[in-house]
Amino acid sequence: MYCKHRIRILHGVIEAIVSDNTIDVSTVASWLAGTDVETALQTVTSLEKEAERIKSALSAAKKALAKCLLN
Repeated sequence: MYCKHRIRILHGVIEAIVSDNTIDVSTVASWLAGTDVETALQTVTSLEKEAERIKSALSAAKKALAKCLLN
């Protein structure tokens, strides 16, 4: 199951970790190198960035449409 907290750890992000073992995050993140999990994570990350870009472009297009409809 996809979990934002786990994904953040796999990316090596220590913010929002409530335990005292934040040093272990880099160790866990290093386990990813060369695995199918790393490939899948890269795909998810890339698609999330693309989705955010599309969301911004759609918002701009809707604003442009609204402006055209008001003229």
